[in-house]
Amino acid sequence: MHPIWLEGTSLKGMTHYERPEYPCCMYGIRGFNEEQAALACAYHEAGHAIVGLAVGMPTRNVSIRIETCGKCGAPSAGGENQAVSLHAVPGPDAVMMLAAGTQAELLWLTTNGHFSEAVGWMTEVGGLNDQSDAQDVAHHYGEVLDYTVPATGAPYSFPAQQVRAQVTLAALRDQVTAVAEELAVRRTLAADEVVQLART
Repeated sequence: MHPIWLEGTSLKGMTHYERPEYPCCMYGIRGFNEEQAALACAYHEAGHAIVGLAVGMPTRNVSIRIETCGKCGAPSAGGENQAVSLHAVPGPDAVMMLAAGTQAELLWLTTNGHFSEAVGWMTEVGGLNDQSDAQDVAHHYGEVLDYTVPATGAPYSFPAQQVRAQVTLAALRDQVTAVAEELAVRRTLAADEVVQLART
């Protein structure tokens, strides 16, 4: 894995992909229009929400927002599951839920023919806040988030929790899709709407 960090912030983590070259901002790597950017972000947030439900976390409102690079015009997206309590479930489950956002986005990118290693790098950098939260969860339980041991017996192995998230997302694919497709259009869903969509 390769270390990543955001300049001017304390955010740092790891990515499976090497940093690519890009002409302006990293969002230009994908060549997305606004609709595609919204869908990618919506799948990310839906991944968090549905996996959170699966491990017993309280559901919260979810939202996404779209912005545009002032130089190259590339659309970027950000989102949040509002006020989620990361200590409402055991630490490893919280880390898995945090990993699920990027994994859901990567799954959507791959399924729709948008994936490349450069896109993978950009997507994992976009999930750096989640990695930071996962590091905080591990620290809360007196552990260190481990990026080197992909062993299922290591509860704070981030690679293991990424794989666990992939398996969980595969089992809940229809629910993730239902929430993501609605969120991409409406940009905000209340907690009860997330639950209702997950049950359809």
